[in-house]
Amino acid sequence: MRAFLYQINFAAGSLMRRKAKNISIPLLFALVISLFCSVEFIASSLYHQSLVALKYQPDIILQNLKAGRQLPLPVSWGKNIQGIIGIRKISPRVWGYYFDRYTGANYTIVGLSTEETQRRAHLSLKGNPYPLKEREVLIGKGIMDARCMKVGDTIQLEKPDGYPITFTVKGAFHADVALWTYDLIIMTPSAARDLFNMKKTEAWDLAIDVPNPIEVANVSQKVLNMFPGVRIIVKSQLISTYGTTYGFRSGLIITLSISCLIAFFILAYDRAAGLSREEQMEIAILKALGWETQNVIRLNMLQSLIMSITGFMLGLIGAYFYVFCLGAPGLRVALTGWSVLYPPYPLIPSVDITEVTSLLFLTVIPYIVVGIIPVWRSCIIDPEVIFRK
Repeated sequence: MRAFLYQINFAAGSLMRRKAKNISIPLLFALVISLFCSVEFIASSLYHQSLVALKYQPDIILQNLKAGRQLPLPVSWGKNIQGIIGIRKISPRVWGYYFDRYTGANYTIVGLSTEETQRRAHLSLKGNPYPLKEREVLIGKGIMDARCMKVGDTIQLEKPDGYPITFTVKGAFHADVALWTYDLIIMTPSAARDLFNMKKTEAWDLAIDVPNPIEVANVSQKVLNMFPGVRIIVKSQLISTYGTTYGFRSGLIITLSISCLIAFFILAYDRAAGLSREEQMEIAILKALGWETQNVIRLNMLQSLIMSITGFMLGLIGAYFYVFCLGAPGLRVALTGWSVLYPPYPLIPSVDITEVTSLLFLTVIPYIVVGIIPVWRSCIIDPEVIFRK
């Protein structure tokens, strides 16, 4: 053990004697690692935030389709399928998108009853805005900032025919849920129907709660048999879709960044294959002092390990700071998309240890291995030949 510690000390001292050359490799290593880790951190954080939001989604969503387009459906459909065994509750939902011509942004408008609002949003709101009245709304911070508003002010929204409706802002959402509520407006279902010109007997979709996950597929098939042509969306499909979306986007960016990794390995191989005169002299001196070839190779591997681990840790820390402290400016847009109203807040830390470990072995191990053959070639040369040169 003591001999191994001596070798580590000697390897570190040998690296310090060539600071200018050996500092560039860890810095380049850190740059490549930070790029890959940043993509993984962003995708992992967004996916886990999506899972948190999807926990509050209904088990089954029933939508009415015509010519491939979603249309309002009769509320009476809920009564028709209420008798299916396995269904606990059916809730007609009224929601949609509203384009604000003053800010150029799209708002998400959801009509929720007082009970549903308290169950879904009370942990995210400032104050106690309940009960919500007919012309009162809860809005996200993005809308508050875009319109320079505060709680108690009024906001005017227009119906499809241009008729304006004035609402009073009763509450605003906290910043820690900005990813889901930044452009959200919550009002009563009757107010949402009035805004969208929907009839009282219509809903945009039906939310079906099924307590037993095993019954979801069976209930979905029975609903589909009763209403052929409708679209059934299951919560597990939403989870899979989010995972596929973020995985595809992060994979696309990583694929485009593979060239950086290849360039790094080419540089590392060039550095290892072309040992400098000073490094060859050092190996010859060690051989002349009685070092075995395996000891010299172990010394070189320790040097490569120190540089690669240092670069990896610098890249990992830099990526963590860039993503979770700065909010990943620039790269975040590539994974989440662009919007007029987009929350500027940092992402919630979420690190996948498996991905980090895989990246560690993918980069550190090849860098260590690539330098063994050049060192071995120098070791089998007689030290006297190197001295005479």
